Amino acid sequence: MIPIATNLEDNEDIRNEYFDIIIERLEKLTGEKLREHILFKKSFCINDFEKEYNSYGGNAYGLANTLMQTAFLRPNLKSKKVKNLYFSGQLTVPGPGVPPAIVSGKLVAELIIKNEKNI
Repeated sequence: MIPIATNLEDNEDIRNEYFDIIIERLEKLTGEKLREHILFKKSFCINDFEKEYNSYGGNAYGLANTLMQTAFLRPNLKSKKVKNLYFSGQLTVPGPGVPPAIVSGKLVAELIIKNEKNI
């Protein structure tokens, strides 16, 4: 997966151009002729994320891939505006991916239990 910005132009020519760049880098780094061994190639990019997941701007991660939206700077688990509203998943702490999203759910469950005991 190649992290890219949202709302970029997406077409087959651009996808092939980036595929060529990546495969050339991999071949240079490994010293192997990888391209000749590829039997099947499929890309999934901005237009696909918009179509398949109704993802805003074709974003695979939800938030922008910037320093100001990483680690502890991601949205909080508890809403600052709505009482007893909690958030979990890849868009919250600790971050994107399946393992962090699961950890996020665990953290929210623990936070809810802690807050219920304090009421």
